[in-house]
Amino acid sequence: MQKPIPYTSVMIDPVNDLQVHHWAKDIQVEPYELRAAIRLIGPRLSDLRRYFGKSAPVICLKDRRSDGHTTWSAFPPVA
Repeated sequence: MQKPIPYTSVMIDPVNDLQVHHWAKDIQVEPYELRAAIRLIGPRLSDLRRYFGKSAPVICLKDRRSDGHTTWSAFPPVA
């Protein structure tokens, strides 16, 4: 099993199409937008996620459920 790598240590190579397409899909942007951002702010993934507004912590659903919470809703309960 591979150990997860923190976003702060990932550097994206803008000439590597495979990396660019993978991370563009992960960040939900187009590859050309990711390459432009790399030229502006650098190749560190954590900086790029912050630039695109994707810097919130990622919580897997299985981890959320193991917390004792069985359901989750964005809406308040209706009385």
